[in-house]
Amino acid sequence: MALAHGVVGARHSAQQITWLKNDGSVYDLTGATITARIRDMRTGISRAADGAFALVTAASGIFSWTYGANDVASAGTFKVQFIATYSGSQNDKTYTANWSVEEAL
Repeated sequence: MALAHGVVGARHSAQQITWLKNDGSVYDLTGATITARIRDMRTGISRAADGAFALVTAASGIFSWTYGANDVASAGTFKVQFIATYSGSQNDKTYTANWSVEEAL
C-alpha cells in the first residue's frame, strides 16, 4: 500500500487508502475500526496516530485518514502500520508503509 506525502500542518483533506493483501487483492474491512501507529525513522519512537479514520467502501478495503495535529506536526520520514479492530478485540495489521511529511514553507 502506497501512502501519499503529507505536509506539516496540512490537515483539511483526507488521504484515501486501500488495504491490500499480499496477493494484491483487497482486504474486506466490514465491521472494522481503523487506527494506526507511526514510527519516526530518525528517532525510532512510535506513537499512535491522532487523526480520524473512516471506512469509505469497507468491502473494497477503502478507508480515509484525516490527519490529526500530531500526525503532521513535523517533517520527516516515517513508517505507518494500520490496525483493523473487530468485535471481541480481535485485530489485523498491515505491514508497515513508508510515509513522509514534507516541510511547509
